[in-house]
Amino acid sequence: MRINAWSITSFIPTEGRFPIDKAVQNMGFLSIKRSLSWTGATRFFRPLVAFVAILLVVLIYATPQALASDHQDTTFLATKLTAADLTDLFVFESPTNPKNVVLVMDFDPLIVSGEKRPFDPNVLYQFKIDNTGDSIEDVVLQFNVNGKGSQQTVTVRGPYRPTTVGTESALLPVTWTGQLNQTFSASNGMKFFVGTRKDPFFFDLEQFFKIIPDRNYSLQPNPSPPFTVLTFRPPGQAKDTLAPFNVHSIIVELPRKLLGSGKIGAWMTTSVKTPRLRKDHFAQIERLAVPALNELFMDFKAHNNSNLQTPTQDASNQSQFIQAFVKAIGRPQGIADAVISVAIPDVIQADLSKPSGSYFGTQLGNNFGGRRPKDDVIDVTASVVFGDAVTGISTGIIPGLTSDNVGPNNANFLPTFPYLGNPL
Repeated sequence: MRINAWSITSFIPTEGRFPIDKAVQNMGFLSIKRSLSWTGATRFFRPLVAFVAILLVVLIYATPQALASDHQDTTFLATKLTAADLTDLFVFESPTNPKNVVLVMDFDPLIVSGEKRPFDPNVLYQFKIDNTGDSIEDVVLQFNVNGKGSQQTVTVRGPYRPTTVGTESALLPVTWTGQLNQTFSASNGMKFFVGTRKDPFFFDLEQFFKIIPDRNYSLQPNPSPPFTVLTFRPPGQAKDTLAPFNVHSIIVELPRKLLGSGKIGAWMTTSVKTPRLRKDHFAQIERLAVPALNELFMDFKAHNNSNLQTPTQDASNQSQFIQAFVKAIGRPQGIADAVISVAIPDVIQADLSKPSGSYFGTQLGNNFGGRRPKDDVIDVTASVVFGDAVTGISTGIIPGLTSDNVGPNNANFLPTFPYLGNPL
């Protein structure tokens, strides 16, 4: 099968995009610095020599020049505000208590073994839950870190109904506080862990960047043509690019009834203060839910626009990119229709009335759905987009791209809370 090397960008839609929040989009390095406390400023401008030396060793011997997936979602997040860079959202049934559900937010990626990277107290982290089917948050859980060094603590707010919805968030009343890197509990049956964990995501990103170089932020603004390589590495040669890294995580286990009684949609956001907002309000800087959605289908320069929208605002934009991508690789419209039907709007769906489930199971299998840390979301997505899984459409399949041939490493996971493996 022949793919026009420039066809991906030629089919990217230019219409139907939503206006970008200029106050966030134009929020340069200096304006961020002005909005930070001294603790936040030192987070941005701390001496980098030791870290860079360690990172270079790891990157030279274990990884390509730069990493992405959603691990480096925009150039700004990858280089100036890594603490707001979301990587993965997990929503799954508790393996130890059938009445509970687990939410996991991973962020601040590419932490090397032995690195003690501080948490940034200027970022607001939120789980957003829709329990009415309109992809507008009805319940939120908010987290922020306080202080500096070994004295940092974490503040929890919620789960509450938000006082504002959308891309502007207001702080809610404090419900609990706890120590970083320690499990702490609440009287209503909730458990929390905020700290460093082994990155659970598994993917041969190095080979993925050879297939679609545009997705690598370090190659911007002039990446090589896409799809000059049409295969992942075979079993035995494929590499889990994220194996040497840790990540920061927020992990919550709570009674299902606190989020709803039936189907929910979940997504997560990071937000920061900007001069245009009131004192205790925050502007969204990244949004993430369905894995590999923007990373596969959307050209890199469009990520920031997507991050600044709500799931409903971004639905048309994301759908157009999916349709353009599928057309560009020579596959039938039915493939795009299938992806859009389960992945748009960009929320992870789960049915809290079901005991257990599988990835996309709410949409396809009438089960719990959600996403577990061991779910091979790359293979699921690739087998639909480049193969005939789910749709049965065989026209234009690209067999070498239906699996990255990397699976979960059981050593990276725990059977009990906090479920993600101990950091390297």
